[in-house]
Amino acid sequence: MNNFSNFPNLIAQVTQNLPSMLLTSPWKTLVMNAIVILVSYIFIFYILRFWFRRFRSDAAIMTLNVSKIPALIISILLSLKLFLVSLGTTQLLAQIQKSFSAIIIITVTFWLVRFMTEVVVYYLVDFAEKSEAQWDDVFVPLLQNVLPVIIYITGGLFSLQAFGVDLTGLWVALGGAAFILGFALKDILGNFFAGLVLLIDSPFRFGDVVILGDGNQAIIKKVGLRLTTLYVIDKHCDLYVPNNSIQSESILNLSRPTAHYYYTLSFPVKSDADPARVIELMQSVILAHPDTLGNVDRKLQMLNEYFGMSEEPTKALHKREAGQLRLLAEKHVNALLAKVEQSFDDLSDKISRMEDGGLDKEEIRNLQRLFMDVSQMIGMEVLSDRLVRSKRVWLEESPEAIAAEGSLIGLIRCWYQSWLKDPDLLHEDRVQLPKYWEQKINLLKIKMNKLFVKVSKTSSDDTRLDDDMTSLRMWMQENFKTTRNEWQEPKIWVSEIQQAERNFSVKFYVDDITLEHCERGVRIKSEVNRELTWQLRRSYLSI
Repeated sequence: MNNFSNFPNLIAQVTQNLPSMLLTSPWKTLVMNAIVILVSYIFIFYILRFWFRRFRSDAAIMTLNVSKIPALIISILLSLKLFLVSLGTTQLLAQIQKSFSAIIIITVTFWLVRFMTEVVVYYLVDFAEKSEAQWDDVFVPLLQNVLPVIIYITGGLFSLQAFGVDLTGLWVALGGAAFILGFALKDILGNFFAGLVLLIDSPFRFGDVVILGDGNQAIIKKVGLRLTTLYVIDKHCDLYVPNNSIQSESILNLSRPTAHYYYTLSFPVKSDADPARVIELMQSVILAHPDTLGNVDRKLQMLNEYFGMSEEPTKALHKREAGQLRLLAEKHVNALLAKVEQSFDDLSDKISRMEDGGLDKEEIRNLQRLFMDVSQMIGMEVLSDRLVRSKRVWLEESPEAIAAEGSLIGLIRCWYQSWLKDPDLLHEDRVQLPKYWEQKINLLKIKMNKLFVKVSKTSSDDTRLDDDMTSLRMWMQENFKTTRNEWQEPKIWVSEIQQAERNFSVKFYVDDITLEHCERGVRIKSEVNRELTWQLRRSYLSI
């Protein structure tokens, strides 16, 4: 009772002596630290926030959001630790300091997990969607699921160690367990490393159509840590194959170098039929189908004359109108794309000629102007971040490209949107086609910006800018969109001659075999077969 009765006197004494206590060195340091923490906290998490909002990316704002509470806890605990050190060394103070260290490690652990999942992984996911590589499509989800567990375990162990728990025996046990597990799980580890090899030096990409060693057609769905998942088209089921088996198996990739796949048909024709007439009729019928490849002008010419004669009239009319709309849009795309490719070739040749004597300022300005002309054809213009002192500039899609169809980007969008009107497409195609082409457009923007940086910083001694121009031009032709090539035209030849008949072999390419749940090629082959048979009988050429 005496202790409680003296409590008011003790409070009064502490209050009376508080000013003198605050003037002593430890308390003075604690007060100064508190002031510094408060000012720094207000500056970083309130004043800097307004400045960070000016950035195009919200990474800085997200970093502040996840760091606000942890930074306050860590700052307070570090300040208290310094204060306890200045008070001297006792067993109780040492134990309190260890507790503070453990809490700091736990706080850092939780902050690191939030920072990795809400900031780093978020932007890695966005990067993976825009990149051509497929290793990041597997690495990012792995990072998202496994990294937090590793951080929590590591942080927990270090916090125990900071609290004073001896973990030497535990580390030794973990090392021994890792060795035993590695030996026991050698097959799983073998599949894991085989999966890494498949992702780095990959013979396929996700969504590719392949023929396996047993002859089954399948779609590559996913390369996992241990298994590769494939969808077998004919059997409508998923197939799970160990990565080691996939790595050692011979695979025929039908989607590479392009998703255009050719089909072959054979037709018996009367032996006395004029071969030139037969070939011309077959080429016309094949070109008339809107989903086969060939010269766009000829396809438009043959579409109304030869397509859909053996089909139900209403369905044929709908297909014909959608096909005509798509082919006209593609014609405009190919024309501008060829112009852009030619401009890159001209720029590359001009730079090669100028490099021998070095580039002067006037030549550099001329090259930069010509490059901006090509950028405008693509649909990109220069934007600057005037809120940043350095006035950082980059290429971005121009409002004209978004609203109009006069640029390559605008024409590409018009083309794939007209493709969506194809009555044979499935719902999943109408979702995937825009996503596929928008990803390609984003890749084109990224590559154009990389080249823009090099063009903007061109010096008189630059000797590799022409190679960069050529590299982008080759990427556009091989990986963005190719204009129609001669090898894609229908091929027809006499394969066998008998006494009463000639056999004609027909070879034609389908525009994209991955559409319609990978059954597009089969449908088109059937329709072409039916149409050719109907036209040959109508002309009294078939047997």
